[in-house]
Amino acid sequence: MEDKVIHLKLKDHPEITVGEIVEIMEELARKFPDREIFIDGDEQAICSRPKKPSGD
Repeated sequence: MEDKVIHLKLKDHPEITVGEIVEIMEELARKFPDREIFIDGDEQAICSRPKKPSGD
């Protein structure tokens, strides 16, 4: 099961700009370096999940 965390529901903030979304995602990436930050289209939200170990 995926350990997805929803950080911000975009549909609840229609005034947010693309630039602000990028800033939020960069801030989350710094705050949670062990998590992959992404936009979930189905949830309409900025989410994160644990990074997969990089395989060689």
